[in-house]
Amino acid sequence: MTREQWSDADVVLGKLKGMISVPKGVLRLAALKMLSESSLSGTDLAAQIRRVTGGEWSPGPGSIYLILGELLKKGLITELPKREGNVRRYIISGKGKEDLAKLTKETESDVARQLRLLAVYSALAGRKELKAKVLSLADTLGVSLDASKG
Repeated sequence: MTREQWSDADVVLGKLKGMISVPKGVLRLAALKMLSESSLSGTDLAAQIRRVTGGEWSPGPGSIYLILGELLKKGLITELPKREGNVRRYIISGKGKEDLAKLTKETESDVARQLRLLAVYSALAGRKELKAKVLSLADTLGVSLDASKG
């Protein structure tokens, strides 16, 4: 069975060694970013994500088509006229570009939050030195815990 044939549930349950779980909202950011660079089908979007993450993240078709449906419904992307058979291709809309700019600005506080969570994870695993390194990295972002909650 190939990596593409595993469901997202299998990935979350750790059946694919080496795969990572991705924080909520990252697929939305990735889709908008990649659709701002070129038009893509759902299959192309999944392949592009696998390529740019070096295979570390491989969202399943259910996740890809769910996010494309949500983005389309909210007017953040536009479906292009079909050129080749039944392949649906999408591109970011003006409203989507505004949302992408907002998400991009929020990235620093989101990363700081994730780093602090990884510090807790490290501490729970008894890795005090790793916790200190992760917190140090979070501190370099200059985002306080209170500022990152918004």
